Amino acid sequence: MNDLPDPVYKAQPEKEEKSSHFRTILVALATCTLLAGAGVHFIGSNNNTSSHTPSAAGAGDNQGADASQQRMGIQLSLIAPEKAAEALASSGYSEKEQADILAGVKRRDLRLVAMPIFDATGTGGTVNVVCGTMHRTVALQTTPTVLILPISVAGNVDILPVSDPGIVGIGSGVITMFGPQVLPVMHQGDSLGLTVIAQ
Repeated sequence: MNDLPDPVYKAQPEKEEKSSHFRTILVALATCTLLAGAGVHFIGSNNNTSSHTPSAAGAGDNQGADASQQRMGIQLSLIAPEKAAEALASSGYSEKEQADILAGVKRRDLRLVAMPIFDATGTGGTVNVVCGTMHRTVALQTTPTVLILPISVAGNVDILPVSDPGIVGIGSGVITMFGPQVLPVMHQGDSLGLTVIAQ
């Protein structure tokens, strides 16, 4: 009877020591993970701050350079050349604009893409969509408004707020070849640059 209590008594402190070592290792791993995450966040926030600072300053030359560097690439559906006239008829372009665009499509200088744009945040708003010399004013709604855009193989499209974005800003989205894509929220004085690729 004296032999039984000793092993049981000795086993309990060993289990406590193992669990305390295990707990210490977990705390150390959690601390390392938090420090690594904080470092990545700090580095990322510094990069974002430095890239947005020149555009906020409003310098004309620097703003154009920053806009070209910060453009998001999106892939949009290509409209077949034989359906170009039909697509342009309901596009909202003037007759002269339609004729110029159609001539460019026939010369194969231009391609037509469909860009469905919608209100992604539920705050509404009106934006100007500028593609080369063409521009369209769109009141954002939850139901997408399909814009017909003339581009070369890849083209630049700029979205600018027309109505006052207010504090919450204007949040738009587009439907790409891969599905809906929410675009960054725009505030007063912002513009959003996209590089459209026709697929």
